[in-house]
Amino acid sequence: MTTATAHATDTADAPTLRAPDLRAGHRIALYGGQIVLTVQEATHDPSNDAVLLRLDSVGATAPVRLSSAAVVDLYVEPEQPPEEEEEDHEVTITVELTVTEEVTYGFTAEVEVPSRAAADPEALREYLGENEEAWLDHLNPLSDCESVNERSLDQVRLVLAA
Repeated sequence: MTTATAHATDTADAPTLRAPDLRAGHRIALYGGQIVLTVQEATHDPSNDAVLLRLDSVGATAPVRLSSAAVVDLYVEPEQPPEEEEEDHEVTITVELTVTEEVTYGFTAEVEVPSRAAADPEALREYLGENEEAWLDHLNPLSDCESVNERSLDQVRLVLAA
């Protein structure tokens, strides 16, 4: 379970709600509205005077726990877009990433193989492909990497500061 602390709003115009008043569908603004989380479920737990929230954008299955005294900024859609388009500024956030890479390694290893495999390049490739333990300890991922052939970003999750 993630525990978060909500602070009072720094702008007088932004609507706020006490944590016990949050309901499914409310939208919580973070980083001045740069990130918006939608409350999927809100449960008040009087035993520890906290509100447990399940949020759509967190990516974790554990709920976020807010003190019942917490006040959060609500996100309200602007009625009209700003007349002058402001330059989007960057914010610093913490994220957890899962990345898959296809990498090419090149290295030399002294291995023991059956003599029939040593005599035939295709048989050697097949044998070493099925018996990685014969060469895998010789692979140094840091110094033997020749190229990254493909990289994909598989998952991203916003990490809320506790």
